[in-house]
Amino acid sequence: MVDDKSGARVLDCTAANRMFWVKRESNKVLWTDVESELEVPADMIVDIRSTDFVDGQFHTVIFDPPHWWGDKPQKNYYSNKNEEDTRVFIEKYNMKYRGVTYYGTDKYVTKKSLLGFINASQREIYRILDDYGVLWFNWSDVKIPLSKILPFFDQRWDVMIKLQIGSRKQNLSKHQNWWVMFMKKEVSN
Repeated sequence: MVDDKSGARVLDCTAANRMFWVKRESNKVLWTDVESELEVPADMIVDIRSTDFVDGQFHTVIFDPPHWWGDKPQKNYYSNKNEEDTRVFIEKYNMKYRGVTYYGTDKYVTKKSLLGFINASQREIYRILDDYGVLWFNWSDVKIPLSKILPFFDQRWDVMIKLQIGSRKQNLSKHQNWWVMFMKKEVSN
């Protein structure tokens, strides 16, 4: 683990360029990602499906996986990893985005591979969260509604909060964005 992050109790396991974080530097948060070529590099390159973290290491995990699959690298705004690729894309398509947003939509070729990633990730997150640990899961109904994603989280989780971010009418999009808070259920001995 990064030396100054040894006491971090919050893990963002799909940090990308830390776009939704207000505070992008903190020794209390460990930012990891599988992508090594990001504009804002992760503290560690980690595949959340299988980690070296100890059982119960974190209080909170942030999990914002790709919301769709099949993009070609640098062929969609959301598959750009750095400022230059984003600038070129914006100029080419005359778009007005701010910042470098990378969603990893180029990592999973098929729906099945993305769903497998989500399922394997939630199992590993469960292991590395402490008792009553909290998982914050971000989802956008771009291709799959939230109701079809939640079954990929096993029965050891309690859904505590489903928070809609905006509404279809407010943001004029065709899909709904969500933050879902899961808590580890009490395990009977």
